[in-house]
Amino acid sequence: MTDLLLRVDLTNRTLREEAIPPEVLQRYIGGRGLAAYFAHTEIPPHVDPLEPENKLLLFIGPLTGVFNVYSRHVLAAKSPLTNTFCDSYAGGGFGAEFARTGYRGVIFEGKADRLVFLRIDRDGVSLEDAQALAGKGTYEVDGLYPEYRVASIGAAGERRVRFACVVNECTRRQRAGIAGRGGLGAVMGSKNLKAIMVRGKQGPDEFIPERYRAGVRALRKEMVQYLKTEVAPGMGLGGNLPAMQLSADSRILPVRNFAEGFIEGYERVAEAGFAEVKVGESTCYLCPLACGVEIRAPSGPYAGTELERIEYETVAMNGPNCGQLDIGTIAKVGRLCNDYGLDTISLGNITAFVMECSQQGLLDYRLDYGDGEGQVRLVDLIAHREGIGDLLAEGVQRAARTLGLEQHAVHIKGLEIPGYDVRGPVGMALAYATADRGGDHLRAWTVVAEAGTPFTMAGKAKLTKDLQDRNSALWCLIGCDNIPANTTGDAARFTEFSVRGLNSLGWDLDTADFLETGERIYNLTRLFNLREGFSRKDDALPPRFEEPRRDTGWRLSRSDFARMLDEYYVMRGWDTDGAPTEETLRRLRVFA
Repeated sequence: MTDLLLRVDLTNRTLREEAIPPEVLQRYIGGRGLAAYFAHTEIPPHVDPLEPENKLLLFIGPLTGVFNVYSRHVLAAKSPLTNTFCDSYAGGGFGAEFARTGYRGVIFEGKADRLVFLRIDRDGVSLEDAQALAGKGTYEVDGLYPEYRVASIGAAGERRVRFACVVNECTRRQRAGIAGRGGLGAVMGSKNLKAIMVRGKQGPDEFIPERYRAGVRALRKEMVQYLKTEVAPGMGLGGNLPAMQLSADSRILPVRNFAEGFIEGYERVAEAGFAEVKVGESTCYLCPLACGVEIRAPSGPYAGTELERIEYETVAMNGPNCGQLDIGTIAKVGRLCNDYGLDTISLGNITAFVMECSQQGLLDYRLDYGDGEGQVRLVDLIAHREGIGDLLAEGVQRAARTLGLEQHAVHIKGLEIPGYDVRGPVGMALAYATADRGGDHLRAWTVVAEAGTPFTMAGKAKLTKDLQDRNSALWCLIGCDNIPANTTGDAARFTEFSVRGLNSLGWDLDTADFLETGERIYNLTRLFNLREGFSRKDDALPPRFEEPRRDTGWRLSRSDFARMLDEYYVMRGWDTDGAPTEETLRRLRVFA
């Protein structure tokens, strides 16, 4: 383990190493923390995210590749979709392989004059010509380099689709990873960076200092037992697919562009439906939980279509939200998204927007709810920026503004809302609105905690803040979101394991210190967004959630939401416009 950073100047084709300052590591640890620190420090205010002045950051955490379920890596930049700070995480084996290169992270600067890829292996580091890879999908690129772990962009990234993603290892037996949200694939494309390929120069545990190895092995055994007894029973089939039943039972499924919260026949695309078409499973590095669900469509126009991983968000957004209950269609859409490098959440949200506007005669383009062939065609149009796809490639916020149809766009800060209607679990509304990268469910997934208290504002501000701080800290390591979300025991145990893991490597933190690090980072990313012009006015819900639901009449009033937001700001130590006070910044040592 080292604290070395690789800085890649794409414009001048130069590479250099530098040490991350110890005081920065102490306050920001790794992963999300380092991404937030370097983004705030080095990305100029008000820069166009698709111009060379934006920077693309890749980091791992101190536990990456060391312990079970810490195999993820983070990509970060100023988002071309939202103009906010954006960090996006991917699993698989890429992060663990990167840990064996001897680097903690990479900062990409400038723009190459032609398509290139970065290669890191036992022979060193090099920037190489990638013109031969132009236009190739992520499956083909991954298959060309079987000895490497490869993170690449597809057609969407090359064409600067604002919700393009970065895909790693989609042809391997291990679980594929996707840095899906916020358009970081478009940032790669804007820099003419096609792929990042890594092959470690050390053995699996050689990068762990010898004096720590015995303690690491002992804690690994304990952690595996914890995962098997307390987490595996809550995983179900995998892919977070049990969330479909939870959402259906709670009547908070996104249905027909969030107009409703339940759809008859949802069982066809619930966990039992996917169990019938499952053909395999996969897992991330060192993880005993095989949550990667591989499927093959059995019948219909897309019979035989294989998808190496299916997850709840892909299903919910491209299934019920589009009035679609055909597994084959969902599999085909997911396969195309992975190959082109498109965020399936944003894609499903935008597709439903088009369907609603088409149905109401507001758009000169025909696409009906449940039209599988039309859904698949739209993926192609967006990825290649053809026809209406060129406008939709800008994201739902920009497309709706251009068309004068903002009332129908379901997003926050430009990020398309994922798979939960918040007119029941109102804490989730607050979580969406205050997420630093826009309308996002992972910053604080309150749905399970709210199951017994829907429509209730009491305690939801504290719940949201606590989950945001906890996740912000865990993503420094980088821990898997599926563990605390699916545990059948005490979710706090994963945080305790995380702190013990750090301390087994020579750190000296207690749980309070660790969680305060998460809070420190959340305030730093808030400062990033404030300097880009965001304020309280942007911590707001889309009009759709203030409208009564067609099926239940549920709605969340603006005044009720404002009271909840006021309480949240007070707990955060922010002023009434959502800016951290000087006292808060000093207490947290954000700039100490």
